[in-house]
Amino acid sequence: MKVAPNTVVSIEYVLRVEGEIVDSTPEGERILFLHGEGHVLPPGLEDSLSGREVGSFRVTLAPDEAVGEYDPGKVFTAKRGDFPGDAKVGVGEEFYFEDEGETPVAAKIISVDGDDITLDSNPELAGKTLEYEGIVHDVRAATDEEVEHGHVHGEGGVEH
Repeated sequence: MKVAPNTVVSIEYVLRVEGEIVDSTPEGERILFLHGEGHVLPPGLEDSLSGREVGSFRVTLAPDEAVGEYDPGKVFTAKRGDFPGDAKVGVGEEFYFEDEGETPVAAKIISVDGDDITLDSNPELAGKTLEYEGIVHDVRAATDEEVEHGHVHGEGGVEH
């Protein structure tokens, strides 16, 4: 069976950026996802798996196919008083702020200058070319319930 919309796909992968491993499935584990839902993998990776059968794969994704280009407009400055009083405010710490639409947005502190705290809300891999290498282990038809719910059920999926 080939990877197509409404199939459940089981994969393992290693993700490299500029030759360095930045992510991988834990050894001996696999990721299961409902193909076509776009909830688990970057869209470019999911798209590149379409039509594949069980076997190995190697995919290179440009930033616009992965998590997007780096956006300097997502770097902003907040005041120390904008943080909870007991918050550890230091470079590398991550906080959640609400955007104009009151949606929570993760932002990482990139510099501290007195009361001025500069944060970056770009995804960590924004602007990077992602190189995936992995194996499609299994492809099966999704059940009607999985398609209706938009996710995989059973072992490795959602239990409810």
